[in-house]
Amino acid sequence: MQLLAIVLYSATGAKRILDFKPGALNVVTGESKTGKSALLDIVEYCLGRDTMQMPIGPITQTVAWHAALFEIGGGRAFVARPAPRPGRSSTQRAMLRFGADLEPLEFDELQADMDSASIREQLGRRIGIEENRHEPPTGSARNAVEAHLGHATLLCMQRQSEIADRNLLFHRQGEQGMAQTLKDTIPYFIGAVPRDQALRRAQLTSARRDLRDAEAAYRRAEEASHLAGASLAALWREAYALGMVQSPEQPERLIAISALQTAITAPQPSREVDGEIAARATFLEQDRDNLRAQIRALTAEREILLQQEATEAGFDGAIRTQTARLTSLNLLGLVSQQNGADSSEDSAVDCPLCGSTLAQPDPSVADLDRSLKALNAQLAGVDAARPARRAALTALDEQASVLRSRLRSVEAALRSLTSSRFATDQLPQDSRHDFTRGRIHATLAALPSGSDEELDRLKLLQEFAAERVRALEAELDPAEEREQLTSRLVTISRDMTAWANRLELEHGEGNVRLDLSRLTVVADTAQGPAPLFRIGSGENWVGYHVVAHLALHRYFVRQNRPVPRMLMLDQPTQVWYRSEVDQASGALRSDSDREAVSRLFRLIYDIVRELAPDMQIIVCDHANLPEEWFQNSVMHNWRNGEKLIPQNWIDEAANRS
Repeated sequence: MQLLAIVLYSATGAKRILDFKPGALNVVTGESKTGKSALLDIVEYCLGRDTMQMPIGPITQTVAWHAALFEIGGGRAFVARPAPRPGRSSTQRAMLRFGADLEPLEFDELQADMDSASIREQLGRRIGIEENRHEPPTGSARNAVEAHLGHATLLCMQRQSEIADRNLLFHRQGEQGMAQTLKDTIPYFIGAVPRDQALRRAQLTSARRDLRDAEAAYRRAEEASHLAGASLAALWREAYALGMVQSPEQPERLIAISALQTAITAPQPSREVDGEIAARATFLEQDRDNLRAQIRALTAEREILLQQEATEAGFDGAIRTQTARLTSLNLLGLVSQQNGADSSEDSAVDCPLCGSTLAQPDPSVADLDRSLKALNAQLAGVDAARPARRAALTALDEQASVLRSRLRSVEAALRSLTSSRFATDQLPQDSRHDFTRGRIHATLAALPSGSDEELDRLKLLQEFAAERVRALEAELDPAEEREQLTSRLVTISRDMTAWANRLELEHGEGNVRLDLSRLTVVADTAQGPAPLFRIGSGENWVGYHVVAHLALHRYFVRQNRPVPRMLMLDQPTQVWYRSEVDQASGALRSDSDREAVSRLFRLIYDIVRELAPDMQIIVCDHANLPEEWFQNSVMHNWRNGEKLIPQNWIDEAANRS
């Protein structure tokens, strides 16, 4: 996408057309207050920005529609935006037309029939901006960002206040949230993320959702299975106490359910079995007491093991401290010497000071070595006991869990027997048995399903979903994205370094690179990295802004990235044109300033020629160099009364008011 023309329409239908050449350097030179800086705002407005940034004055008083004609792909696009309504600074109204040989429309053909978002989307698709989405890190409060034409435009413009700013490198970087947006979208525009990253991220989001669903389904089925097992165990023991089944131990799940269903349809027991029922209830009470006693015994045994572990910790610490002290003897090499000496334990030892024989000599090196070996043996015993104790604790916990499950089923059965007895005390015996059968039948009907086969199936689904998430996460590895980004930034930094040296910028003789984490230029020096805000002079700030954007756009062109093939620079020579006399004439009196300005424009001119016809640069500036190549690049020279807004438009507006 390159700019062919900027078109302004007055309220009376008059039309002002400013032509530009694609694939070339276009210079708009002129005096101050002629409207040069407004060109950047007009283009940005036509590319979909909602807010009109131009200061209140002749433009806002006279222009009813702002339009731009772009060369895009093999055709053209005409974008027109009405000026915001009086009292307002923004609007979303717009119009867009495509055509092979499209020319600026007439005033009566203008019609706002879409919004600015549609402008960005349609133009963005035409230059190749695909579906993409940057997901912030997990736990971040930021929303996901999808790069569009508005974000690409941030890389194509430099206002007068931005190009000489040592703290800001990109267009609108200082606005709230815009710095983070640039960090999120630039990797896409330079191709550091896959072309189908948005699709993969959507697939990853879907896969994670499927995994959560599979985990929840398996968890519910597992809980249902545990609940069903506990309820079935209680029901079986109750049926045993009532004489409906003969075995006190519950068989396998399906067999137990079948047996209970058979029992509730079997003939009623005779009155003679009531005593047997009472005996079985007593058996359940004894079983409950035995289970409680076993659990108490296991708890006590577990407490003993835990006390041993606590006691052992203090002993272990003291032994290790002493062992560390004795181990230092090995550094002296005395142990082997002492061991090789032929000495007996009862031999006399003389005092090294007075020569007298010691009745109780100090420990020898061999004695200390034997103590060290004994301590190491004790530590080995302690270390060997730990795995066995951990295994014993685990086994005790498992036994206690089984016993507690059995105890819960016995207690549930006893509670059911007690509650049913209270409910049926006033009923005849036959009715009591029918009541019990009906209750067991209802409990079986409400028993949660959760067979082992169903659990296995849900487990396989969960594992499959987890494997898919792992595969997609591997494809979207952040480390790989960082490596891809670093590789591309190294390529860009080579051009930046070469051009900084050509412009004779401070620290340009070393390595110059783009730091996207801080959105600035960094020059590597012998004293360490020097970010742009630590490099002095406006000449350096402007120069580094220019080389950074030239290097980026050269990369965009060569890698065919979806960024408009145009760069607009507003007043890049402002640090040299300080006086109104210089600004009015466009010439500089200082030879050094004139050479610096010439170097800057010549670099821009050479890069555009190298990339032609795939790159267009528009510079709005006071400079008006006499060189032929520069004069051939001047598209508009606003001096001697020539301005962006014709004087008759201003007069007509004054008459209307």
